[in-house]
Amino acid sequence: MPQPIEALMRSLHERDSWRFSLLLALPLTAVAFGVGMWLDPLSGQINPFDRVMYPILALASLMLEVVLWRYKQSTNMVLRAVVLLASGFFLGKLIYLLFFAGPEVPVQAEMTESFFWIPAIYVLSLFIPDGKVARNTTLIFFGAMTLCSGVYAAMFGWTPRTGGVIYTLIEMSLAHLALVATTLAFIGHKDRLYSAQLQAQVLHRMVHTDLLTGLPSRLQLDEALSEAVTRGETFTVLFIDIDGFKLVNDTLGHSAGDDVLREFANRLRLTLHPQDVAARISGDEFVVVVEGAPSAWATTLACHLLTSLTLPLTVSGQQLQLSASIGMSTYPEDGQDSATLLRHADAAMYQIKHSGKNGVRRFDAALDAELERNAVLTRELQSALSKEQLSVVYQPIYHLESGELSKVEALLRWTHPQFGAVSPGVFIPIAEASGQIVPIGRWVIQQACNQGRRWREDYGWTGTVTVNVSPMQFAQPGFLSEVRQTLLLSKLPAHCLELELTENALMQNPASVQRVLGSLRQLGVEITVDDFGTGYSSLAYLRDLPIGCVKIDRSFIDDLTSLRRAPQYAVALITAIVSIARTLNLRVVAEGIETHAQLEAVRNFGCDFGQGYFFSRPLDPDRVSELLDRGQPGALPHLSKRLN
Repeated sequence: MPQPIEALMRSLHERDSWRFSLLLALPLTAVAFGVGMWLDPLSGQINPFDRVMYPILALASLMLEVVLWRYKQSTNMVLRAVVLLASGFFLGKLIYLLFFAGPEVPVQAEMTESFFWIPAIYVLSLFIPDGKVARNTTLIFFGAMTLCSGVYAAMFGWTPRTGGVIYTLIEMSLAHLALVATTLAFIGHKDRLYSAQLQAQVLHRMVHTDLLTGLPSRLQLDEALSEAVTRGETFTVLFIDIDGFKLVNDTLGHSAGDDVLREFANRLRLTLHPQDVAARISGDEFVVVVEGAPSAWATTLACHLLTSLTLPLTVSGQQLQLSASIGMSTYPEDGQDSATLLRHADAAMYQIKHSGKNGVRRFDAALDAELERNAVLTRELQSALSKEQLSVVYQPIYHLESGELSKVEALLRWTHPQFGAVSPGVFIPIAEASGQIVPIGRWVIQQACNQGRRWREDYGWTGTVTVNVSPMQFAQPGFLSEVRQTLLLSKLPAHCLELELTENALMQNPASVQRVLGSLRQLGVEITVDDFGTGYSSLAYLRDLPIGCVKIDRSFIDDLTSLRRAPQYAVALITAIVSIARTLNLRVVAEGIETHAQLEAVRNFGCDFGQGYFFSRPLDPDRVSELLDRGQPGALPHLSKRLN
């Protein structure tokens, strides 16, 4: 059981609302027995049993009072002791009256006088916290009293002297039976109610507490921020991220990482004031709310926190010295609501990360606007796929000799409800850095294969759908299986799918890359090297890897018609690339063609395919369907007009 839940369970048992009532009742009980010792002899009703037991019970009550007063956690124990003492007294007195009292003791009168207090036993048992103990105490007491009554009736039978006593015993047993049934029913109800309340409190604690560190959770932080904003007083938000935490997880394991998080949480508790709120919101990110202090004092506190957090710590037998990046935002200067304040503090923290880590920085609207936007986009991208904000468009690729629409390249687009169309140049690096590129890339391949199959079925198109694959996605152990499964489910022939990989991706792990590419080619999938000439440009992988096509980077095509960029170098590079491709029996795609002059140039160089705005911008699937429905262009002159 996690430590916070154990603490909660202990606190629920310690906070016994009956302690105060028992502190008042126990002295009164002692007084009652003292009065009995004084008055019973005067009334002539005292008997040897009461003469012995009254002092014992009075003394026991006072001793329990002292225990309860000195030890706050003894409520349950004292309550059980009271029930046991009372049960023992009544049971002992019944045994004395039935079997040991002399003829001078009026047994029936004593029973009538003493035993009308017996219901108190059942009432007290209701408040024993442990339901099993309460039930057993009740049943044992009832059984013992009934057994004594039965033994007496069996031994002496119904006679003129014993008839009244047996009658009283029968009445008492019936009353006991009714009390037992009622008590057991109430104990069951109390247990169910107590269990429900305990479960509700445990769930509440779990929702509002980070179980690893014991700090408040994100939900409780949001509530604290909302309350602080409502009060309208100045407060500061500190957004703290542990520098190098991923390295700890990767090298020492997640257990060591958990130890680091717990130690950081403890240092936060020791450094902050009681009115400050510190919460762990995710991973290695913490947020502190500093209330009732000017921003200058909050900055001093943040620096003090940074010093405390960077002290060496020992984890898994190794001494580590980590640092932290702390971003700040202040209400109301840096934001009027909790979400804005958190976002701005986060942006300030990211600025420290980018500028060397291990520092404190306050949000600056002028400097952090773009960084804040990227931080927001990083978080929003995590749900973009599930919220259906992503879409795929397709840019035509034409065969430069026949003029046929030979291929379409699937391109990812993101339309955000707040930021509108987000450039791929912005969100693709974010997706790669956050790891989101893997599920997103998988989804793009699925969309492209399904769309390619629909175009084949509806228009008889026999071209190829090309999809860019990121190095991270390609390196996943299950990538080959995913491609095979996608082709199977979409019913697209494998030769109609072409995967584009950058040179850098091909050079990361040559042996693994060769194995995966070989399996893809066995399936029939085509492989293209994207942005050729901008990476390693190693001729060895062109020779050894099962590659069918290379794409000349658009920057070389741009240089062809730009006098300021020395077009002679671009001409030399493109000529060399085409020559190498011809030698290795590879096809060549020229991308980024925007003018007729560039088109003529790449044709003269011997490129096989052309792609760019001169032919068409990326189109949504319906526009491509319209293009296919009109019939494919049959000659290159027809391409002189833009097709969109």
